[in-house]
Amino acid sequence: MPVITQLWVYPIKSCRGVALDTATLLASGLKHDREMMIVDADNGRFITQRTDAVLASIAVDFIDDTVMLQQPQHGDCRFQRQFTQPVIAEVWSREVPAFDQGDTVANFLSAVVGRRVRLLATRPIDTLTAERPILFQDGRAVHILSEATLKHVRQALPDIDIDVRRFRPNIVIGDHQADTQKLAAFAEDHWQHVHTASTSIKVENLCQRCIMPSINPDNLHNDAAVQSYLLKHRLINGEPCLGINGCGVRLGHLQVGEKVKVIS
Repeated sequence: MPVITQLWVYPIKSCRGVALDTATLLASGLKHDREMMIVDADNGRFITQRTDAVLASIAVDFIDDTVMLQQPQHGDCRFQRQFTQPVIAEVWSREVPAFDQGDTVANFLSAVVGRRVRLLATRPIDTLTAERPILFQDGRAVHILSEATLKHVRQALPDIDIDVRRFRPNIVIGDHQADTQKLAAFAEDHWQHVHTASTSIKVENLCQRCIMPSINPDNLHNDAAVQSYLLKHRLINGEPCLGINGCGVRLGHLQVGEKVKVIS
């Protein structure tokens, strides 16, 4: 039976992820995932690695409402999340209630990005509610990828350092060491539900890929061969796809190493 091999959250949209041993599945996705987002100070539009690859160099950590940022050329920034300056953020065509996080972190991020930006945050969601609140994800709440798919891409692109950070999944699923029947590459294309002991995720669609997997998260180099591979070998309904997206229908806790049942 497959197992969870990695759990990731991305507290600030498009910045570095945080690897976890345990995570909580909420209706909005994994707790702490995409709770914050950087926007252009002049027009309010959110920015991502699509236009600002330097975001991939910003490391994020947190303890409760204290957030720590680190960037190699600009040092550290520590701030407390605050919920006193309400604003309306826009993610594609969706309006999301949010809160401006103040000048200290805005000045730090502006220096990193090279223009005036602000950091916005949603109010944290702590309850295992049946409702489905909207945070700062592009679309669906949870992104799942298999180790077999990652391995296949690595083998297809041997001259490029392919690691999981390029694809930004929340849950990575692999084989248990005792399994005799191994997961095939792209097996997740056909999954409809993913169950653990305490959670269930309904698969909603394949994950469409922009240019972000081409960005090396260590040196920010654009490896165009990654996008070329996806366009050549993973074009589905006219879009390059890798991995799957879903939403939690039974909410609870996840742990690296726990068994997973997939329904195709």
